[in-house]
Amino acid sequence: MLPEYNAIEEFQTHGEYQLLEKLIPIGFNTILDVGCNRGYWTQMARSFHHNAHIHMFEISTRTYRHMLQEQTLDDKMVPNNFGLSNSFREIPVKYVPHNDRVTTTISDIRHDDSVWTTGVVLPGDVYLKMHDIGYVDYLKIDTEGHEYEVLQGFENILNKGHVALIQFEYSFMNVLTKNLLIDFYKMLNPLGYVWGKISPDGIEFKEYHLWDEDFHGPDYIAVHKSRPDIMSLIKK
Repeated sequence: MLPEYNAIEEFQTHGEYQLLEKLIPIGFNTILDVGCNRGYWTQMARSFHHNAHIHMFEISTRTYRHMLQEQTLDDKMVPNNFGLSNSFREIPVKYVPHNDRVTTTISDIRHDDSVWTTGVVLPGDVYLKMHDIGYVDYLKIDTEGHEYEVLQGFENILNKGHVALIQFEYSFMNVLTKNLLIDFYKMLNPLGYVWGKISPDGIEFKEYHLWDEDFHGPDYIAVHKSRPDIMSLIKK
């Protein structure tokens, strides 16, 4: 049996809690929580950024239903029972009933009681156009191995530099996806993004080095160069 999950404790250990707290002065308008699971991160973001419009994406229908039952959503939270990717399609999803936080699209991940289902995905650029969103303050991606494809789906808005801050997960999953840190770097660096690993003490912005490929993660931050105000608040 898994130990009881304490989301806030995990967010504090990884530094996500401290990051959102430091960013309070920015006054975010639009936050995207891609891979929202049961809404723990969304609720933490709401506790610090009271006026932001938060769009939530959860591809697993079962997890989505749990989220709606467990969380109280306000009128500025938009829940979506589909995922984001680099095209519009239906994809296989490995749902893990005893621990839906590790539900994934990666077939090589082994879970004893996993169940194969399907889910719908569409490009982020399409979703933003549907909702008339021209600027994203915070794009958080935690999709258990599908992060790179999600970023590809935001090609248009990324090329414009209209995503201020991106958080993406990097871990042992990337061994299986073959999307390494250098691939994220090659995508984002030419578009004007600087990055660093999230820690409770802040972000150390740095260039990519081969020894960064340690698969430890869990999360990296990329900030567009047009937002020195964000960098100054969160840097070590």
